[in-house]
Amino acid sequence: MVHEAKRDAEVDKVSRVFGDYIKESPYLDWLWSDKLGYVLMQISFEGQEIMESHVIMEAERLCWILFNEIADDVVQRTPNDHATYEADLSERARIRKRLKPYTDQLPEYSYLCEKLWEQ
Repeated sequence: MVHEAKRDAEVDKVSRVFGDYIKESPYLDWLWSDKLGYVLMQISFEGQEIMESHVIMEAERLCWILFNEIADDVVQRTPNDHATYEADLSERARIRKRLKPYTDQLPEYSYLCEKLWEQ
C-alpha cells in the first residue's frame, strides 16, 4: 500500500518565505514527493550528491533548519572558525540582522533565533 502525502498550509507558508533563499542556495533543494511529502535536501554542488535529506512534516522544523543554514552562512563569512552557538556578540548581531526579513514574516518562529546560541 502506497502512502499518499498531504500538503500542510503552515509548511507551505514557511517554504514560500524562504523560497528565494532556497532557490539561490547552491546547497539546498526543496521538493515535493507524493509518497514522502516535503523533502529538503542539503547537497554538494561540486560532487553532485545529496549530503543529507530531511522529510519535513512540521513548519517549525523547516524554519529551524533554514535558520541554522543562514546562521552558518554568516559565520562562514568571518575569519573565525567555530560553530554558530559560539558566535560572539558581533556575529550574533549580524545573524539576527540576516534573519530579520524571515522573522518579520514568521514572528511565530522568532524564538528559534535564541536557540541558535545553545549547544
